[in-house]
Amino acid sequence: MFHPMSLIIPFLILLPNLMFIRLQPRNGPNQGEEKGNPILSAAEGVGRLGVFIIPIFSSVHIDHSYEVISLIGILISLSLYYIGWIRYFGRGREYNLLFAPMIGIPVPLAVSPVLYFLFASVVLHSVYLFICGVLFAIGHIPNSLNSYKKDV
Repeated sequence: MFHPMSLIIPFLILLPNLMFIRLQPRNGPNQGEEKGNPILSAAEGVGRLGVFIIPIFSSVHIDHSYEVISLIGILISLSLYYIGWIRYFGRGREYNLLFAPMIGIPVPLAVSPVLYFLFASVVLHSVYLFICGVLFAIGHIPNSLNSYKKDV
């Protein structure tokens, strides 16, 4: 069943990415240079597709303490994600800021959306979202780490 209110879950993560389309890094690599592991990239792509589509078919539940804890996790990971984007946009859109550690977290713009979707799988009661979140993590975090290591 379609749940329009659940559209907010993928939208909140997409919002800074929509700004990124217009505000690309000033010093990024050439498009041809970024060739990652094809298996990791496939896992990331399948996971990404799932984490953006599955939430619209699930309703939000915040009735039990574990759901409230997950909601807090959603808010913390989303805040970390936005802080990372504010850092990127506020410091001149330097490419390395997309991957540089923040408060001890490596590749925070990769880790925080993964955590966000994993926490969201709890409040949406969606095993499928959890599986897609894990697939997204399997590809997105290592690919981001590799991009960061190439830049350092």
